[in-house]
Amino acid sequence: MVLLLLLLVILYFLGNVSQLLSSKEYSENEIGYIVIQKGTVYFIQGKDVQQSDLEGFSSKNFMYSNQFESVSILNNELKLSMKDIKSGDKVRIWYSEKLESNPAKIKVIRIEKL
Repeated sequence: MVLLLLLLVILYFLGNVSQLLSSKEYSENEIGYIVIQKGTVYFIQGKDVQQSDLEGFSSKNFMYSNQFESVSILNNELKLSMKDIKSGDKVRIWYSEKLESNPAKIKVIRIEKL
């Protein structure tokens, strides 16, 4: 009887954890543009971003410019494939965490070229 109760508690706990992880996994997503410079992948957001803006992006000066709404660095800990994604591409990212640094660092769990 105690073993059955323990098993039910464990299953309940695992179900809640699984549901929490799966609902959060794809709930946080954003659309933006990719710029790759010196091995760093930047995620740039803005309403009227032009290709020329992305080509002229400087990793040294973006913090002092109001040209973009947001500039973040993608943290690809999961080693997601980016072989079809290049600088200037519009993408949607799903992420698990956004670290509030300057620039923000985003832990990406999925990336899709649009």
